Amino acid sequence: MGESSRTLATSQAPPSAQPQVPAAQRDRQLFARFPLHTGPITALQCIQLIRSRTAAPASVEMEDYVIAGDPTTAVTGIATTAIATFDCLSTAAASGKNLIVTLEPIFWASQDNLDRMEGNPEFQAKRDFIRGHHLVCFHLVGHWPVQEPDGIALAMARELEWDNHWVDPAIPTRFELPPTTLLGLARELSNKLNNRTMRIVGDPTLPVTKVAATWGNATQIPTIHLLNEAVDVVIVGYTHEWEAVGYVGDMIATGQKKGMILLGEFLSEQAGMKHCADWLRTFIPDLPVEFIPVVEPYWNLQHPVSRIRA
Repeated sequence: MGESSRTLATSQAPPSAQPQVPAAQRDRQLFARFPLHTGPITALQCIQLIRSRTAAPASVEMEDYVIAGDPTTAVTGIATTAIATFDCLSTAAASGKNLIVTLEPIFWASQDNLDRMEGNPEFQAKRDFIRGHHLVCFHLVGHWPVQEPDGIALAMARELEWDNHWVDPAIPTRFELPPTTLLGLARELSNKLNNRTMRIVGDPTLPVTKVAATWGNATQIPTIHLLNEAVDVVIVGYTHEWEAVGYVGDMIATGQKKGMILLGEFLSEQAGMKHCADWLRTFIPDLPVEFIPVVEPYWNLQHPVSRIRA
């Protein structure tokens, strides 16, 4: 076969017989340099970046998702919060932040289960507000707390100025505090967290130095294990009263020196979302990032005031 015949045979070879050029090499052939992203960053791109910066295992992927809004929306700013209440959404929208990073669900159910909510007027109002203001709500419950160290635990210790009282820095929920009483500890927590309605179980005069914390939801068996350890007080966000609260009450009734403080869900976590905003600024420098605190929803008889924005 002559040269021209070989050339013709090569040029007419079926695509499968031609050498395959890697996609990256084809891109370099098409462009003098690979094109840079120059448009606005979308919510989905921000979310992918956030996920990539955590040490979370693949198993938490299903926990973190867009609750509401269009993930292709261009981001004008980011707001972090413990729970995206209507109040928080309004505050974010007014300040030009449209990607809402929330630790807790926004539609009042685990994993934002919307069964039988379609005709609910409050659901419709919240959904329509999100759509009307081009908001995107991202549920960040899996990736953030599993940071090393735990993003919530680290931030709560710093908020309370207890990060120099860790028993072991590798366990940022165990503390050896200067001697105080259960009442003194409760007052300190109330002042530092602006907590008006915490609940306390135990003798107010109980001497306290060793403290363990479970921020947020304190489930039955882990909390009972904590109470059985060499601690004076266990601090939790909330727990079922017939579980850990009943258990610590029985411990006290049988002569053991124990106490428990229940802060409430949001106030026991939201310092973590303030810290999350600081963390986001380290790798998303071109967008404004704001932490929006949740105002405590409860009031007490000494201060019968209902508030929205602090």
